[in-house]
Amino acid sequence: QDYKTVQRLMELALSIQDTIGRAKSSKTTYVAHLFGLAWTQPISRCLPALGNGYVVGMQMGETMPAIWALVFQRVTLPLLLGHPLDAIQRDCSKVLAQAEEVAQQDHALVVRFLWQLMVNLSDPSKSNGTRLEGEVLNPRVHKSENENFHVTHYFSEAMLLLIFSDYEEAAQR
Repeated sequence: QDYKTVQRLMELALSIQDTIGRAKSSKTTYVAHLFGLAWTQPISRCLPALGNGYVVGMQMGETMPAIWALVFQRVTLPLLLGHPLDAIQRDCSKVLAQAEEVAQQDHALVVRFLWQLMVNLSDPSKSNGTRLEGEVLNPRVHKSENENFHVTHYFSEAMLLLIFSDYEEAAQR
């Protein structure tokens, strides 16, 4: 509720990170911008910082927060900001390849969920419309035991149901 305090704490965290060096800075950047500053400033301002968080994280060998920064910079936030779906989809293939290259399979799964969502929205004839499966995502193959990733699945399916006006099905879930 106290957004000014959140903003001050996130800015303080980033300031402290600047004084102690690059170790763990990818995680600090990712957390500060997604869970604090994205709520207190325009989301578009977070994109360059997340890009930097990705670069530094990869240089430091901190692949988990680095790939999260990349996923949010190139896929999630552009989708929420209403960027063109075809441009985001082109980035999805690159982000997915990067996540898989550094063995971040849960990150890759989030990209697959969002990418399939965009495929369904871009060309419903290529997909099952409101079902989150198709050329990018096969739920029988692409799965995670991590409960946190079910949120992305439910979010993506809910968006499809609402956009395609299947309100009864959306209400049942």
